[in-house]
Amino acid sequence: QVRAQARLKLLGFARVAPLAMGGSSSKQGQKSPNCAFTPKELYNLKQVYFYLCLHTTTLTSCPLDRNQFHSLFGNHRQYKPLWRALFAAIDLNGDNVIEFEEFLTFVTHLKRGDVEARRQLCFRLFDSNSDGMAEKADFRSIAETRAAALRRPTWHQHQSQQHQASSSDAPAEDTEDEYMQFFNACDEDSDGRFSFEDFESYCMLHGEAVVGQTLKLLEVMFDGVIEETGIIITAADVKNTKPHIDWQDHKIGMGSFFCCSSAPPIFTTPPVS
Repeated sequence: QVRAQARLKLLGFARVAPLAMGGSSSKQGQKSPNCAFTPKELYNLKQVYFYLCLHTTTLTSCPLDRNQFHSLFGNHRQYKPLWRALFAAIDLNGDNVIEFEEFLTFVTHLKRGDVEARRQLCFRLFDSNSDGMAEKADFRSIAETRAAALRRPTWHQHQSQQHQASSSDAPAEDTEDEYMQFFNACDEDSDGRFSFEDFESYCMLHGEAVVGQTLKLLEVMFDGVIEETGIIITAADVKNTKPHIDWQDHKIGMGSFFCCSSAPPIFTTPPVS
């Protein structure tokens, strides 16, 4: 029972209570006791979720499943190694579809989470197969993605060739070494994996630097994908710079033939025949 409670805690269910898509008893501008966002901010977050559920080709509403998620996140070359681990970190119940409540938990932990919540999100990213243990195979995608994000453009490399002949390879190598050193520090018994408790012990001893740089990578990745919505999510505000656009209503009357998802599109309004 203690292990089951720890598992629920790690998945985030102890941090954010399920939130209905409908009304709230909170007054406008005030946060609910079970939510980190005001009703107005929740409306803007729903707009982001609706945008993520719009198929990139047909603009019809479809589930935010693995195929749809890949079309949004996996097509960015620098983030390609990480999209599967990120999907698993958000899909808390493991049903291969990201519901709004799971999306809200992710955004809460990423943007407004306390130390514990940020550690939980970070470890879920490390534990991409959700077996409760972080392994080197799960871990390598994060090192590769961060190395790609830090790699300088070729013209910057050319400018610095006089100072460092192998500058194009150094960032990737340094980043991978840094993450492997962190992995080895957590893996005290050298069995090739470590638990959330091992991760917490490391953070208590060495600080939150690894958590910070890993979640910063997720922020850049996530903010880049939702940039088109004009909705900016910070620790203090969820600002909509394009309030005239309702992403829920951006549907066109095309069938599911072109849809990336195996499930038929779910229309919030009847499609035009």
